[in-house]
Amino acid sequence: MNKDNEQLDALENKVAKALGEDLKALFSPAGRTPDEVDRAVLDATRKRLVRPRRHRWRLVRAGAAAMAAVVLLAVVLNVTRDHVGRMHPAATATAPADIDHNGRIDILDAYKLARRLEGPGALEARWDLNADGQVDRADVDLVAFAAVRLDGGA
Repeated sequence: MNKDNEQLDALENKVAKALGEDLKALFSPAGRTPDEVDRAVLDATRKRLVRPRRHRWRLVRAGAAAMAAVVLLAVVLNVTRDHVGRMHPAATATAPADIDHNGRIDILDAYKLARRLEGPGALEARWDLNADGQVDRADVDLVAFAAVRLDGGA
C-alpha cells in the first residue's frame, strides 16, 4: 500500500507541474511591451491625474475670499448689536416698537403699550406702528408680533 501511495504522489506531482506550465503559457504576455509605449502610457496618466500647482492656489485664494465674505457679512449683520444681544442706542432710535427703550423688542413692550392705552397719560405718535393715525390695540398686536417672531424680531 505504501508503494501505491508513492506512485500516486509522483503522478500527482507530475500532473500538477504540467498543469502549472500550461497555465503559465496560456496566461503569460505574448511579448515584451516596447519602452516607448510604456513611456506614452505613463505620460498620459500623469497628464490626467496630476494637477498643476496653480490650480491649488486658485482654490486657496477662492476659499480665503469666501471666508472673508462670511466674516464681513457677520460683522455687518451684527453691527447694531452688543455682546448680550441688545441693540446699540443708535439702532434703538429707529425702533419705535421698543416702548421701554431697553434695546430690544420683547413681550414686555407690548404689555407696557397696552397698559399705557388703558391708563392715563399721553400717547406718543411714534407708537402708531400701523400708521392709521391713532395708537390702539392694533399697534399693541404689532409690537407683540414683532416680539415673538422667530427670525429675531425687529
